[in-house]
Amino acid sequence: MRSEDLFDILVRQHSLMLTAYLRSMAFSESLVDDVFQETLITAWRRLDEFDRQRPFGPWLRGIARNTLLSKARGKRRYESHIADLIESRIAEQVEKMDTRPGDTFADRLSDLRDCVARLAADHRTAVDLIYIRGLDTNHAAAAAGLSEETFRKRLYRARLALAECLRSKGCFEETLA
Repeated sequence: MRSEDLFDILVRQHSLMLTAYLRSMAFSESLVDDVFQETLITAWRRLDEFDRQRPFGPWLRGIARNTLLSKARGKRRYESHIADLIESRIAEQVEKMDTRPGDTFADRLSDLRDCVARLAADHRTAVDLIYIRGLDTNHAAAAAGLSEETFRKRLYRARLALAECLRSKGCFEETLA
């Protein structure tokens, strides 16, 4: 099989996972799109460096993470040590998910969907506004009719509840706090 064909197949299999990963870390949908495209270009250019004995998803996420952190640092959106800490915590949890045998990304989403459905309505709304609709915090707070600070606290509590639910399902060994 040609490298081009293999790359195309791997990208198709991992595009939903990559998009979800970037949405969990990026500030805006346009940044997600930019980093997604840059990640694929970089992956294509560095395909000869990919170890075919290892999984493609973590390698692709590593490229995405580096691209996203580079952009974040360049724009000074947040302190690099905070970005590294957050990224490393998420990467640890995603790596743990990758070790679950027999799961596809779609299978893993069923646990997440179940946990989102169990959230209180106001927490579900916060998650929807940020992660489904892709609004920034200012616009999401306005759409929810809340101050930005109140909305951030609600979103934080929703994330904690999701992490705890996923941990109880065996997706995480510990909660993200």
